[in-house]
Amino acid sequence: MADPLTVLQEQWESHGATFCGAEGADTEGRERETLLTGLAGIVTGVESLCFPGQEATDLVLDINTAGNDVSVSGDGKSASHTDTDQRRPQTPERFKKYPQVLSTRSFPSGRHYWDMEGSELGDWMVGVAYPSIERGGYDSCIGCNNKSWCLFREFNDKYSVRHDKEEIDLPHIPYSSRIRISLDYEAGRLSFYELSEPIRHLHTFTASFTEPLHAAFCVWVYDFFVRIIS
Repeated sequence: MADPLTVLQEQWESHGATFCGAEGADTEGRERETLLTGLAGIVTGVESLCFPGQEATDLVLDINTAGNDVSVSGDGKSASHTDTDQRRPQTPERFKKYPQVLSTRSFPSGRHYWDMEGSELGDWMVGVAYPSIERGGYDSCIGCNNKSWCLFREFNDKYSVRHDKEEIDLPHIPYSSRIRISLDYEAGRLSFYELSEPIRHLHTFTASFTEPLHAAFCVWVYDFFVRIIS
C-alpha cells in the first residue's frame, strides 16, 4: 500500500494549491475537498506543503491589553467573555469598550503563522492590529479602523472579514472552529485558513504594513472563548 504522504506529495505536484484551498479553489464545492479525508494522521506533512518556509509561532495574550470583560487563562493562551468585572487598572494599553485582547509579541517583519480555536457557535473575531490602535471608543473595535484586520466568525454560522469599517461576507460555510492566521509582513499578505480536512483558504488581505503587528482577538458573547493552540 502506498504511503499516504507520498501520495499527497505526488498529488501536490499536479494539483498543488487545491490542497490548501487557494484563491478560487473552494468555490467548486466540497467534492474537490475530499482528497485528504481520512488522512488526518499526516496533517503535519500536509501543513508543510501548504505553508513552506513558515513555522508555528508561539503566542501568549497580553493581559495588560485585555478589556475588563475578558478573562485570560493563567497560561495566557485562552480568553473568554465574562460578566464579572476583572477590575484591572485602567492603563493606556487596555481596551475599554470592547471585549478584546492583543498578543504580547509583535511582528515587525518576517513570515509567521499561528493557530487558534474558538467557540463552535462563533461570535468571535481574530486578526492583527497595530500597537497604535485606539483603546476606547467605537473605532477601537478590530476591523473597524485602518489599524486592524480581522476574520469574524458570526453567530449565524457564517464568516466575514473586516478592515477600516468595510465588511465583506464570505461564501464559506464553517466546518471547523479552528483557524490558521498566516502573515507575510514584507509581502503585505494576511491570510486566514480554516483547519478543516483539508485546510481551506478563506480570505487574504493585501496591505502595505507600516507598524509591527500584534495578534488580536475579540469574544462577543458571555462564556464564549478563543484559544491559541499553536
